[in-house]
Amino acid sequence: MATPVIEIHCWRFGVFEVDTRKVELRRDGKPVKIREQSFLILCYLLDHAGEIVAREELCRVLWPSDTFVDFDHSLNMAVMKLRETLGESTDTPLYIETIPRRGYRFIAPLSRVEHQFVYPLEFPRATSDPRAPAAQVGASEAIVGAVEGGEASTAASDSPPESVSRADIRKLGEIADATGVTMTIRRKLPWRWFWAAIFSAAIIAVLAATFWYLSRPLPPLRVKESARIIHDSNGKLLAGTDGARLYLTDSFRFYGAWESSIYQAAIDGGTLEKISPGAFRTWIEDISPDGSQLLVRSYDLHGQLGLWSMQVPVGAVRHLADTTHQYASWSPDGRLVVFWTDKLDIGVVHSDGTGAHILLPAESLGNPSEGGRFSWAPNGRTIRFTMDKKLWKMSTDGSGVRPLLPDWSPSSGQSDGQWTPDGRFFVFDSYEVVPPFTSNSTGPNQLWALDERRILFRRSSSAPVQLTSGPIRWITPIVSKDGRKIFARGRILDGKLERFDAQSHHFLPFLGGISAEYVSFSRDGQFVAYVTYPDGILWSANRDGSSRIQLTNPPMYPMNPGWSPDGTQVLFMVMDANRIWKAYLVPSHDRGTPQPLFPEDKGNQSDPNWSPDGRMVVFTTGTGLKTEIRILDLATRQTTILPGSAGMYSPRWSPDGRFISAIETRSLDLKVFGFEKQQWSLLHKGATLYPVFSQDGRYIYFVFWGENLGVYRVFVSGGKAERVSDLTDFRWAGAYSEWMGLDPTDAPMLLRDIGSDDIYALTLETK
Repeated sequence: MATPVIEIHCWRFGVFEVDTRKVELRRDGKPVKIREQSFLILCYLLDHAGEIVAREELCRVLWPSDTFVDFDHSLNMAVMKLRETLGESTDTPLYIETIPRRGYRFIAPLSRVEHQFVYPLEFPRATSDPRAPAAQVGASEAIVGAVEGGEASTAASDSPPESVSRADIRKLGEIADATGVTMTIRRKLPWRWFWAAIFSAAIIAVLAATFWYLSRPLPPLRVKESARIIHDSNGKLLAGTDGARLYLTDSFRFYGAWESSIYQAAIDGGTLEKISPGAFRTWIEDISPDGSQLLVRSYDLHGQLGLWSMQVPVGAVRHLADTTHQYASWSPDGRLVVFWTDKLDIGVVHSDGTGAHILLPAESLGNPSEGGRFSWAPNGRTIRFTMDKKLWKMSTDGSGVRPLLPDWSPSSGQSDGQWTPDGRFFVFDSYEVVPPFTSNSTGPNQLWALDERRILFRRSSSAPVQLTSGPIRWITPIVSKDGRKIFARGRILDGKLERFDAQSHHFLPFLGGISAEYVSFSRDGQFVAYVTYPDGILWSANRDGSSRIQLTNPPMYPMNPGWSPDGTQVLFMVMDANRIWKAYLVPSHDRGTPQPLFPEDKGNQSDPNWSPDGRMVVFTTGTGLKTEIRILDLATRQTTILPGSAGMYSPRWSPDGRFISAIETRSLDLKVFGFEKQQWSLLHKGATLYPVFSQDGRYIYFVFWGENLGVYRVFVSGGKAERVSDLTDFRWAGAYSEWMGLDPTDAPMLLRDIGSDDIYALTLETK
C-alpha cells in the first residue's frame, strides 16, 4: 500500500513558535503582532540557524533588485523591530547575534515540529473542474486528518489503493496551492518490507562489525606492572625457573676468589637460599622442563671441566660435554641439550650424556667471535640463539640458519631470547651497540617482544614491541611457566669515586664522590682527567674537580687517559666500530677535537703510555695471545718493537724512564723490562690487573684478582708483593666492571658500585 503524505513545518525556540503556513509568530501559544519584513528576516535566519547570514543576502530576500529603498536603514529598522518583538537587545542577545560588519546569526536552541497530512483514501473528485479550489478544499476536509509531532490516518475504505497515480499527486498539489501548504510526498511501504529492511540492515551491520574486528591488529603484549622481588647487594645471575622456584648464580662481578654458588628463591621472591657450596667459576645455564635437573657449566666440578647436569635438590651430577663456553639449553621434551663448544661450534648431546656431536661447525656460522643464549621453540622444531650480539634462528637439524631480525635496528644488539610456553610471544633484550662493547658501557638494555600469534583473518605486528623503558638495564628475561610474567635482572649503573685512606684502612669518597673512572693526574699534580661513568665522557679539571672542561663526546668512550709530561695534551684509547683500539690525543685545557695519534697504523694501539720526556709513546699491538709492545717516536713517526715483548700487553713507562712494565697475556704474570740490561724480570705471578708506577718509580701497584683479592705493590727491583688494601667485599663499577689508579700521594683510587642490581617480576597482559 502506498500513501501520499503532505508535510509542513513549524519552528520552536524558547517561548516562541513560528508557523510558516499561517505566517504567524506565537508566544506561549498566543499570536504576537509582528511586521512582515521582520517576520521574513526571522524565517530566513531560522532556515539558516547557526550560520552567519550576510546583510546583503537579507536585503536581496526582502527587496527585489528594482526596489528603490535605503537598504541599510530599512534592514536595521526591521531587525530592531524584530528584537523588540522577541524581547531582546543587541548587547545581550538571546536569539539573534549581530556579527559586526558581516551580518546576523540565529543562536538559540531550535526545534522543528512536523505537521503531516496523511492521505490513505481515494482522492476526492467532487468536481471535474480543476480550477474550483473551494470544492477541493471542502472535499479534503472530509478525508484528510492533520496531526502535530506524529502521524495519524483516517480510513474511510477497507481496501485503500495499492498505488497513487500521477493525477492523484497533481490533485494533492492543487489542494496545497489552495491552502498555502508546502507539500512533499513520501511513500509508506507495507510492514513486511519494513521488517525486511530492518533485518537486512542488521545483517549488514553484523558483517561489517565482523570484518572490522577481524581486520584489526591483535592487541600487543605489554608490561602491566613490575615489582622488585629479590634484592641482593652482590648481584645475581638469573638462570631459570621450575614454576615454584627461581634459580640464580653469583655474578662474576663479585666473585672475590672467583668462587660462585647456586641459589634458589620462591617464585614470589624473598630470601635467597644457597643450595651448593662455592665452586671455581660455576654457573647454571638452564633448568630441565620437568624441573628435576640443572644444567651447570663449571671449570673444575669433580676435577673435570665442562657441561654437567645436576639433580635437584643438588645431588648426583652427570658429565655431558667437554666445553667451558657459556650457554646451553634443554629441548622442550628434555631429551637433548644444545651447547657451544670451545671452538664456537654448535653441538648437541642427549640428556644422558650420550650421542654428543657437532650440529653446526663454526665455519658454517661464519666463524663467530662469541656465542650467546639458546632457546628452543615450544614445538621443538626450531632453535633461536644469540651470536655476535644478534639473534639468529635455525631448524633443529641445523638447516636454515639466518638472522631473526635482519632489518631491525642495525646498530642494536639483541640477546637472551626466550619463548612464552604457549609459543605466542618471543621475549628478548636489546641494547645500543657502541664501543667498547661491554654491558656497562652500552646503552640501556630494554626488553622487547616478537608477536608469534597466528590467528585466522587477524594479523599481528611483525615489528618487535618494546616492553620496558627508563634507566633500568634489563638482563636475561626468564618467562614464567604460565607465561604471565617475566623474571629479569634489572640494573641501574652508578658509581662513587673513592680513595684508600691509610690511617683508617677504609676507602673514602674522593673528588666529591663523583661517578668517574680512569682518573689521571698531571705530572705537577695540579690537574686531573677522568672519564664519567656510565656515559663515558672525558673531562679535565683542576685538582679539586673545579673548572672542568669536556674533552670528548659520545659515542666515543675514552679509556686509560694519561697527561703529556708538559700537561698540554691527554692521551687515551678508544675502541672503534671494528673492535680495533686506537690511540688519540686531545688538548687538555680547551675544547679541541681529538686527533688520532698514529693514523697510518691500521692495527691495534691499546694501552698507550707516555715516555717521561714526552718524545715517545709505548703501546700494545696485535690481538688475543698474539700481541707485542711497540714504541712510537713522535718526531720520526717510526716504531720499534720492545725486545721480548711477544705475547705481552698493558705497558707502563716508569717516571725515571728506566723501566717498562707489562702483563703476560696467557698467564697474567707481571713483568718489567729494564733498558740497562735489555731483559725482562718476573715481579708477580698470575691474575695481575691495572699496574701503575708510584710517583718515585720504586713500586708498581696492581690489583691481584685471585685469592686474597686486593691492591698490592711490589718493588721494581723485585721481592715479595705486599697487600695495600683488602678488596674482598668491595663492589666494583666501571666499563669493564673494575678499575684502579693512584692519586699524587700513591693512594689507590677505585670506583665503588652504588647502583642497584635486583631481580624483578614483570606482569604481562595483551589488553
